[in-house]
Amino acid sequence: MHQQTCPHCGASLPEDAAFCPHCAKDVHPRKDTGNPVPLRKKLLLGLLALAVVIAAGVGIWYLNHPYVPREYDGVGEVYYEIGGKTYQLLVAWPADRCQAAPDIYQYGRADDLTRWPSRLYVNDAANGADGWTEFKPLVEAVTVEVVQDEDAGSTLTAEAPSHDENYPDVAGVSYLEFDGLCGETQVVWIIQMKNGDVIRVRQNIHVTLIHTYTYDWHDYPMNTLEELQALLNRVATEVQPEDELIFNLPPVTYEGTLTLPNTCTLQGCTDGSGRTVFIGSVMATPEQGYWLNYLFDIDFMGNGTNVGLSASINTMAIDCTFTGYKTGILSYGSAWTAPIGCTFTDNEVGFHINSTDGGVTRALFDNNVFTGNSTAVLLEHVPADGTLYFDGSVFSGNGTDIDNRCGYDVDTSKAVFE
Repeated sequence: MHQQTCPHCGASLPEDAAFCPHCAKDVHPRKDTGNPVPLRKKLLLGLLALAVVIAAGVGIWYLNHPYVPREYDGVGEVYYEIGGKTYQLLVAWPADRCQAAPDIYQYGRADDLTRWPSRLYVNDAANGADGWTEFKPLVEAVTVEVVQDEDAGSTLTAEAPSHDENYPDVAGVSYLEFDGLCGETQVVWIIQMKNGDVIRVRQNIHVTLIHTYTYDWHDYPMNTLEELQALLNRVATEVQPEDELIFNLPPVTYEGTLTLPNTCTLQGCTDGSGRTVFIGSVMATPEQGYWLNYLFDIDFMGNGTNVGLSASINTMAIDCTFTGYKTGILSYGSAWTAPIGCTFTDNEVGFHINSTDGGVTRALFDNNVFTGNSTAVLLEHVPADGTLYFDGSVFSGNGTDIDNRCGYDVDTSKAVFE
């Protein structure tokens, strides 16, 4: 039997002794409890373990639950963020690709189709630069839908988006076709992204019906200049600026100056009973009007000191004659005036362009006859850039055929000089 000894003093111990009889110390062996762990540390360790478990759970959830697609919807524009970059998707005018055009106002007749391009742009929202090149690989498809006006008398159609060389920096062009009865419609550009997101950019199209009113000399008093002027003035108060006005004139001679209060068409008599003649002037200077002024088949007779047709708004003279004027046709202000198939005879100046602004409506002055004028054509100031063409026009016996004071580009290769 093994004799127990005190672990403290080495003295022999009785069997089952709890204390040493010599040194009185406890002889039971003690278990090392180690260093204690503070409660705060235990809490932090627990939270860390919980975070690890949560992170693992979230990762597993994402692996089993893919990206949830989102939908974006805006009128005029939508801002869309992807890959840490924000893009501006919008319908806009070419003059300002960063300015949204949510509302488009158009006019149309009931029986004529108008064709107009709706244009989608994609810009880098940070600097306004073209962002379509880098955005395009992220796109699955681009389509266009139309929300029709249920109360309208016709529908608006939209062609599938395409790229048009006239608008090289757009994301897409959709040509819309409509008449004046389609009312209030909405065009919706739909961009389907490869990640499943759907972006809708809406554009409201407001179409106003153009009414055409015709006034015939058989039905309305217009045998004198005073009667015609009174009729023009009254009609101007009864119609909208965008309405189309046609006046069929009688085979009479008007003396004096006629002022057009609204854009209109003056149709000279062509029924064989005689010609419509103005001994004096027509002033096409309305303050407002949607249309160009048109003058057909009218003979203008001057006294050598006046102007036959003076226009400060876009005007076309077709198959008319101008004889004996200081100036046959004068285009000024913001007007673009074009004679077609007209005859200019014995004027100091046949056709004078002195327009300071505006644009070119028609650059082809074709099939005119200039004969016996001191100056057939005077180009003092021509707005906008381009080339004027005199195809088929005849210059004969003029002191000066073309006085090109402003140095504008003129093509007379198809004109005749005698």
